[in-house]
Amino acid sequence: MANKLTFDAIVVGGGPAGTSAAITMAKAGLQTILIERGRFAGAKNFFGGVLYTHALNEVLPDWQSRGPALERPVTDTGYWLLSPDSVLRFTQKSERYKKVPAESYTALRANFDPWFAQQAVDLGVLVITKTTVTGFLRDEKGRVIGVTTDRPDGDVYAPIVIIGEGVNNLLTQQLGLAKSDLPPRYVALSVKEYLGLPEKEVEARFGLSGPDEGVAIDIFGDVTLGLPGTGFIYTDKAGISIGCGLLLEQLVINNLKPYEILARFKNHPIIKPYLEGAERLEYGAHLIPETGYDRMPALYTDGVMIAGDAAGMVDALHREGTNLAMIAGKMAGETAIEAHKQKNFSAEFLKGYRRRLQDSFVLKDLKQYRRMTDFLDSTPHFMETYVNFANDAAYRYFTAHGMAKRDMEKEIIRLLTRRRSFLGVAVDMIKLLRGMRG
Repeated sequence: MANKLTFDAIVVGGGPAGTSAAITMAKAGLQTILIERGRFAGAKNFFGGVLYTHALNEVLPDWQSRGPALERPVTDTGYWLLSPDSVLRFTQKSERYKKVPAESYTALRANFDPWFAQQAVDLGVLVITKTTVTGFLRDEKGRVIGVTTDRPDGDVYAPIVIIGEGVNNLLTQQLGLAKSDLPPRYVALSVKEYLGLPEKEVEARFGLSGPDEGVAIDIFGDVTLGLPGTGFIYTDKAGISIGCGLLLEQLVINNLKPYEILARFKNHPIIKPYLEGAERLEYGAHLIPETGYDRMPALYTDGVMIAGDAAGMVDALHREGTNLAMIAGKMAGETAIEAHKQKNFSAEFLKGYRRRLQDSFVLKDLKQYRRMTDFLDSTPHFMETYVNFANDAAYRYFTAHGMAKRDMEKEIIRLLTRRRSFLGVAVDMIKLLRGMRG
């Protein structure tokens, strides 16, 4: 017993949530160990990816001086509505996005996560990789006092454990904080390729003037065959990140293979020219929780807090996940610091973690958009109907057909009513409003 491995805090998972928690606690002087099952921090992580600097500012205020592993500042961003032969773009490119540091950057998790973990190491965190946490150590009253691992004599003790294990939340289930695996209706599968291109070629294809400009576009419609889901194209320093995601349930119901959907997307006549001659350097898939606020697991129990994907902290509508995870990790770390000061690691004390989240944008936003998955589930026609209508209407509007404009306007209305009745449109818009207003 005298040789048992003991720390002030244990963090499980080296993603944005776990590393943010570890950094926060280390800065306060807590002896912290971070246990990661991958070969390196980020080895099991995958995202498209845009990283928002407001979260970095809060977790690591001096991040700019630490040589961050970021790709391009996002200076051109928005949405594309993709039909089988057209695209309608709703994007903004602004000089205001060029401030330093930028509001957001594209990033590659294989580069960013190891850099982020190294910052934790530099602050005194012990990072152990290639190690899987298998369960929990408990005291005579059943309270968590540490973790078991797959290493020989690998038990680690601490009065506080922060779990950032990701969407496969087996440890969260062990604790009884989540009842079961997420059903396919509430999990999306995102597939992505990283395509290498010379830096100048990336800039030429996307109209960028140099390395201080970048594009981040979310795409709806034909990218997912009109089913609920999204696609994306992000520019990196010398390459392009491209991918798409759909709910697992839709993949099963429609007998779809994710890699075939991505291949079809890449061959779309609007998309293909951007990718010509690019070399595929990376391919991967990632599960994304879309549980919504109402189906989040409990976030704490005696000696434990949950953050990031393990807690369903994803706002897919606004492509926000890493920033939610980082802020949640920071708040879990702050709660752990207070728990040490008070020497109180009970669930009653740790519920302060949830209060912090409730006072922040994290739970406020998740609560506001908690019905979006249900909205898409109840309107599976939405993407195909309205994206294709918008493209057809724009084509009609922007071309001259030798007809009176009043007749053209009537024709545009008919383009809609052939797809959906006025009553159906009204019902869809009410459902959409409810989905966006909570």
